[in-house]
Amino acid sequence: CEQCCEAEGSVQCMSCTGVHAWCGPCAVRAHRNLPFHKVQRWNGTHYEPTSMMELGFLWHKGHGGDPCPQNWSD
Repeated sequence: CEQCCEAEGSVQCMSCTGVHAWCGPCAVRAHRNLPFHKVQRWNGTHYEPTSMMELGFLWHKGHGGDPCPQNWSD
């Protein structure tokens, strides 16, 4: 992974400029504000389409992209 250098860079983005190789969590962090980019994951023989959601992306639509700080369970 070009970002963390700790995991295999198995995810690439077809929408980003340049050639990048991220692990799943770093791809999600890199695309925090780009949820509609087209990503692919290496399956051992070739890249196949995946989605940001399949990589663990969760879209928070308020609070600057962060989860709501209000704990509603109290």
